Amino acid sequence: MPRPSRGLAMANFTRRGALMTGGAMIALAGCGEAAKPAGPDANAAFDAVAKTWLDEMAKSSPTYATQLGDHRFDAELPDVSETGRKARAAQVKATQDKLAGIDRTALSRDNQVDAAMLAESLEAETFRAEKVQDWAWDSSGYQSSAGGSLYGLVARDFGPLPERLLNAAARMEKFPALLAETRKQLVAERVPPVYAQTYSAQNAGTASTIDGMILNNLSALGPEDAARLTKAADTAKAALAEHQTWIDTQLVPNAKGDFRYGPLYDEQLRFSISATTPRAELLAKARADADAIRDEMFEICAKLVNAKPNVDKLATIKAGMAIAAKDQPPRERLIAEATRTTEEAIAFIREKDFIGLPDAPVRIIEMPKFQQGFSVAYCDSPGPLDRNLETFYAISPIPSDWTEVQTRSFLSEYNSHMLYELSIHEAMPGHYLQIWRSNKHTSTTRAVLGSGTFIEGWACYAEDLMIEMGFGADNPLRRLTNLKMRLRSVTNAILDQGIHVENWDEAAAMKFMTGEAFQEEREAAGKWTRARLSSGQLSTYFVGWGEHHALRKHAETTWGGEFALKKYHDTALSHGSPPARFVRALMFDEPIA
Repeated sequence: MPRPSRGLAMANFTRRGALMTGGAMIALAGCGEAAKPAGPDANAAFDAVAKTWLDEMAKSSPTYATQLGDHRFDAELPDVSETGRKARAAQVKATQDKLAGIDRTALSRDNQVDAAMLAESLEAETFRAEKVQDWAWDSSGYQSSAGGSLYGLVARDFGPLPERLLNAAARMEKFPALLAETRKQLVAERVPPVYAQTYSAQNAGTASTIDGMILNNLSALGPEDAARLTKAADTAKAALAEHQTWIDTQLVPNAKGDFRYGPLYDEQLRFSISATTPRAELLAKARADADAIRDEMFEICAKLVNAKPNVDKLATIKAGMAIAAKDQPPRERLIAEATRTTEEAIAFIREKDFIGLPDAPVRIIEMPKFQQGFSVAYCDSPGPLDRNLETFYAISPIPSDWTEVQTRSFLSEYNSHMLYELSIHEAMPGHYLQIWRSNKHTSTTRAVLGSGTFIEGWACYAEDLMIEMGFGADNPLRRLTNLKMRLRSVTNAILDQGIHVENWDEAAAMKFMTGEAFQEEREAAGKWTRARLSSGQLSTYFVGWGEHHALRKHAETTWGGEFALKKYHDTALSHGSPPARFVRALMFDEPIA
């Protein structure tokens, strides 16, 4: 998955966020009878609206602006107070009113797409602010505002190190005020326990960023600036320690909120998948696809274990998966193995030449401590304004306090065969390649508003693509693991609804994941946590996977004998990361709606 980015003010329009935005376009509030600009005037009007929105977003969400590559506010932190929220709400309403005054049919086709995406994002932001009210209970946004504010300044060399360190000092000097305001805004009784517990662990990890990525660069500064940085670090760490005490003694013991979205889930799902597919229809399709995948897995496993006729299907698949699970890397070699599998994938793609390769670097790293606890791995690409900098494929280390049984469970899931699938998904030709292409699109608005369904769907399609092209296809264990990964994407959507709508408890969720999805205990336990820390996002994999396969099938039918795989891939990815329906419209000159 792309790196979670959940700062308060920008949680609904981040292209990388655990909640990716978008949704079915609706009529915007504030649409009046005044004459609307047309033609060139309409495009100029939209460009002005988009520019103002981007500027206001960057100013209200400086941590996210840094991530995007907009460094005008690198010394600032967001205003998370009620005053700040009201100011942001006014900006959103003003943008909606301006957008409603533009005749979208008079816009260029690219601007029609961007206008639709912006309208959807504004609606989603209003939904979260007014109905979900995540500012009162979602501690992950506050964590991103603090921990992410420092990491983004030092992770990549986008500017002179002394300048970046002084901006880090300026931000750390503001930590006491930011964290004090955070304590005012979070309502302990509304915070779900899993959010509070995760917040405790991640807040504790922020100090490691200060020590390991900022203070270790003191030699880059002169004496006066070094003294300021040291003092700012002490200020920040003291504020973090005070905040940690509050989290552990006040927030965690009193956290009683319900993480389930319940009656708000349908609307949340619409924004997450950028489509109006009814929940029941999505669930029925996911269950049918899961059955079909298990049938394929059974055929492979029956041969692997020499199964007799009429054997138990699930037991046979588990026996086959156990064979794959035996090929485990040492726990200390996870990053080395991820590097090796990524390099092999790049070499294979270069040889087969079925998609254009990135010209920017990728590096496999250990996931920063302040980000751990949500996913096993993520792809952290540079922002569209820093597009030539390196991409990080981050892997969470095995926790040092895990037992040997827990460690074996994790390595059985992320065995040597699964690491290929993980590297394909996160790096090549998955997120790393796709977001690199997306960053080349000229529209910053579109880059900021990227569809999580398109992004995750491409990474899932990439897993199938590599097997199709022959990467490990001669090894039945690789094909079996590929099918298990596909089943994970499908069952993610089932799990999402099971937890947030059908009120599955931990026992029901674990039984489903370990029994019907063949996940190891550690993977299932981690997914149980992740499913409670998000809503709708787990459905983006399955929906996006289907959309990408459908888009390719349409291209094959439409282009006929002129269809070429590399041409298709490079064309499909050349439009950035909008919802797939917009890519299809742009590729085949269809109506944009």
